[in-house]
Amino acid sequence: MGTPVTFGLINTFGNPSEWRQPWPQRYAALLEQIEWIDRETSIDGVYVTEHHFYDDGYIPSAMVMCGAIAARTGRVRIGTNLIQLPLHNAVRLAEDALVVDALSGGRLRLGVGMGYYHQEFDGMGQRLAERVSRTEEGVAILRKAFAGEPFEFHGKRYDFGTIKVTPEPVRPGGPEIWMGGFAPAAIERAARIADGFLEFDLGTHRTYLDACERLGKPKAEQRLNVTYWAIIAEDPEKAFAEAGEHWMHLLNQYILRDAYAGRTPPLTEPYTDPQKALADGLVMLADGPTAIETFNADVAKGAIDINLVTMMPGEPVDQVTERLAYLDQKVLPFVNHTEHPAATERD
Repeated sequence: MGTPVTFGLINTFGNPSEWRQPWPQRYAALLEQIEWIDRETSIDGVYVTEHHFYDDGYIPSAMVMCGAIAARTGRVRIGTNLIQLPLHNAVRLAEDALVVDALSGGRLRLGVGMGYYHQEFDGMGQRLAERVSRTEEGVAILRKAFAGEPFEFHGKRYDFGTIKVTPEPVRPGGPEIWMGGFAPAAIERAARIADGFLEFDLGTHRTYLDACERLGKPKAEQRLNVTYWAIIAEDPEKAFAEAGEHWMHLLNQYILRDAYAGRTPPLTEPYTDPQKALADGLVMLADGPTAIETFNADVAKGAIDINLVTMMPGEPVDQVTERLAYLDQKVLPFVNHTEHPAATERD
């Protein structure tokens, strides 16, 4: 019969000036929705992503928000998809992760990436040119810290004597570490040092799986996630008309920071035409049967985990809750199970 694929939601917690609510009110509404997700739906995970210096307040403190989610939930997996590892001291991040994992009873998954935008690195006192070495050493330090034993480290970016990071891990080996990436070298790195790959650019799964094979990584350790910006509703074009300006805001924030360099030209005028958005491959816009077909194709290619960015910055919470109820009732029960051996570790 196989194992159900896990589904998670990613939230930027953005609160743009066009639709600005007082921050305590916006955070409270989003956390109440997350409590509802945990209590009333079959959605498996809630994940936080990280950026800095965005005008809309795109969450800059991912681990703090993970701690808040841990305290308000009892079932869903929580974590980052993703946090920019080179912007953080790896030892301090290990401490934060182990605290959140303990608060959640072992529900944390740490998704990491290298980052890409110079302003974030400059503002956080880091050098963009060092991001590869800081990522490699950062993951090595996280692994040692998550082992729960004293360790020392001597590298290019970190050099320290014996320490023991506390609290001790809830699970042997601590939280899983997943990694995202676009370029072939970054994807190969994820295959080599991470517990799973976060696929943001559709089609890069093949690069990841091929790299795993070259490295001799057992099939049971080849964990593939697929992530979409997605608006899934009974009437997807109507839903896009309601969410389109919010979606457009999020897209423009990334374009302004070179996230789509070489792929999407800077937009001089926002567009909310769903057919254009679909043609450009920037959003998954689907009714239930179409979404099921898409997700089943992902299962067939090896995905064991699917994440959706479906809360757009500043969008009314009730509007998104309606779409999530549709997803939970009309889509998730009908997605094919996976026979992939990595899926057997699902909680």
